[in-house]
Amino acid sequence: MLDLRDRFATPPPPAVELRAFTHGLMPRTVPAMMQAFCDDWAERGVDAWNRVPDRWDLGTDVGWWSLPEALGDRWLAPLLGAEPGTCILQPNVHWTVQCLLSCDEPFEGAGGAGRTEVVLTDAEFPSVRHSVQRWAGLRDVRPVEVAAGADGFVDVDAVCDAVTDRTAWVVVSHVGFATGEVLTDDALRRIADAAHRHGALFAIDGYHATASVVVDAAALGADVYFGGLLKEACGSTGNAYLWVHPGLDLRPRLAGWLADADPFAFADAPADHPEVRRRFLAGTTAVASMYHAVEGLRVLLGEGIAAVRADTLAKGARAIERAEALGLGVRSPREAERRGAMLVLEVEHADRLAAWLKSQDVYADSRKGRVLRLAPFVWNPPADVDRAFDAVDEALRTGAHMEYEAPAEGGPVT
Repeated sequence: MLDLRDRFATPPPPAVELRAFTHGLMPRTVPAMMQAFCDDWAERGVDAWNRVPDRWDLGTDVGWWSLPEALGDRWLAPLLGAEPGTCILQPNVHWTVQCLLSCDEPFEGAGGAGRTEVVLTDAEFPSVRHSVQRWAGLRDVRPVEVAAGADGFVDVDAVCDAVTDRTAWVVVSHVGFATGEVLTDDALRRIADAAHRHGALFAIDGYHATASVVVDAAALGADVYFGGLLKEACGSTGNAYLWVHPGLDLRPRLAGWLADADPFAFADAPADHPEVRRRFLAGTTAVASMYHAVEGLRVLLGEGIAAVRADTLAKGARAIERAEALGLGVRSPREAERRGAMLVLEVEHADRLAAWLKSQDVYADSRKGRVLRLAPFVWNPPADVDRAFDAVDEALRTGAHMEYEAPAEGGPVT
């Protein structure tokens, strides 16, 4: 098992932080990188858009203007088993999905026949599911939502069966945000084959797989793979990403001025940038977030994502063992190949339990008052798992969580 506590700003013992699936902890190198942003801004001013010192092990100096691609080549491509020239940083996944849905090419069928369907599961994150639903009122788009199987997990057969010659996109999550279910490589390739057999494009939402599951985007059959560095990758906000399969020509109508073929010509009409990934840029890039974008990847890629994956599985197995000993239902898959870093446990009054656990310096979260979510990660020694479940045991035995009145947090995040 890994113990990388010294690489992250962990809460002081005996506190246990188990919410990597929501927001990763800060790598200890981040303050120096943010100071570097301040230094570059102060010393270079507007010229920083053209050239700043190499803070990211790129092998050469780079300007803020080209930083989204430079970080994509140096750090995202290795993360996704991809080749240079295919990855780019994005402000968030919502923007990326909007851009993908604004592309005409996927909705244009052979022989002039239009495509209208977007096939997805009913368990997709709102950035995807709600976006598709909203676009149904903007262009001729029909969401085709596939329900979960009887076991509560993705029904791969049903997803494949839902694809038709009218399908433009098929979108699924690599790891489910509500269950922690990993779609295996074989399952994803089956969906890819079904999409391509009907001429549709296949998009994978990899947010909950990023930096915790080994990924080879092209080998999975994806046409695009997107996600973010906020969670296990510990890159915080403003650092989502997109991979586009080499040779795929997409032209998002939502492209901003940074995506133009000649931005500083200030032409009367837009022109698509010749590099496909750059077409997914918007207005002026938020630079500060890119300074801390890859500090978590420095740590995790240095260890190897396969090692991170093995670590989360080992600690997760211990958590499942403790949960089942307490009689808790486990909503996540038990099989290692289908289980992600996050575990979802069925607990009555889970919201009260999560609030009481926080008062005991054990940090998990709840959803809808019915499930408790937690994820032992690289900064958690095995003893953290036992401390967390000892606290759960105490609450369930004594009912302490039912009597606890949590202080107002001032916001909705759990």
